[in-house]
Amino acid sequence: MTLKETSNHIMSTPRQKRTWQEMSLPANTNLRHVVPDPFPLDVRKLLVAGNRIQRIPEDFFIFYGDLVYLDFRNNSLRSLEEGTFSGSAKLAFLDLSYNNLTQLGAGAFRSAGRLVKLSLANNHLAGVHEAAFETLESLQVLELNDNNLHSLNVAVLAALPALRTLRLDGNPWLCDCDFAHLFSWIQENASKLPKGLDEIQCSLPMENRRIFLHELSEASFNECKFSLSLTDLFIIIFSGVAVSIAAIISSFFLATVVQCFQRCTPNKDSEDEDDDEDD
Repeated sequence: MTLKETSNHIMSTPRQKRTWQEMSLPANTNLRHVVPDPFPLDVRKLLVAGNRIQRIPEDFFIFYGDLVYLDFRNNSLRSLEEGTFSGSAKLAFLDLSYNNLTQLGAGAFRSAGRLVKLSLANNHLAGVHEAAFETLESLQVLELNDNNLHSLNVAVLAALPALRTLRLDGNPWLCDCDFAHLFSWIQENASKLPKGLDEIQCSLPMENRRIFLHELSEASFNECKFSLSLTDLFIIIFSGVAVSIAAIISSFFLATVVQCFQRCTPNKDSEDEDDDEDD
């Protein structure tokens, strides 16, 4: 494997230690794993685009805690394991575009709290957990364009207070009731989209056509105000079943108490007959 030193600098230190500012790993279609050994531990900018790397080792950033910029474009990354970014306290720019990611779990970027730009464009993302970006309070640029997203929980974006630029175009958005809250958020934050509502399309339910978001309005989702989500239906059904069971148990308990009371209480007619016999 050949490493290319693209723009390193020699910095004067008491021990004359050489500091590598940037390292580039040439494209190699046979490389499927990235290991810590080849790179200087104090590298700050690492370019490994254009390979077939399938995973980032869990201890990668423990070795490279000085990394500020990581270009991981055009690889074969399939998932982000929990703890992948442990030790990445200085990482500010992360490019994971053109990989094979399909899901982002809760806390996928935990410990990467200094990220300023994150590109996840041109993957196969179909789901993003609402807590996927929960620690990225410094993130200003987020690229989710050209994925396979049909909907997105607004909580995902609400967790990014510093967000300035957002790419959502190129996804097969579905303009149903699940999309209504995201549409409201997009309307209120249209300035964060490079082309506003003109760059995003969605498919209308029951219709075989796509429209741009600027053709929609809040009135387009009026029927959603009176519709119930699947979660709401489950809650209603569960509540009804629970109430029915409670009513049955209460009735059974009450009937048992009444029966016991009747058995334990002397019969008045029997007492009267006994009194007559005594007379």
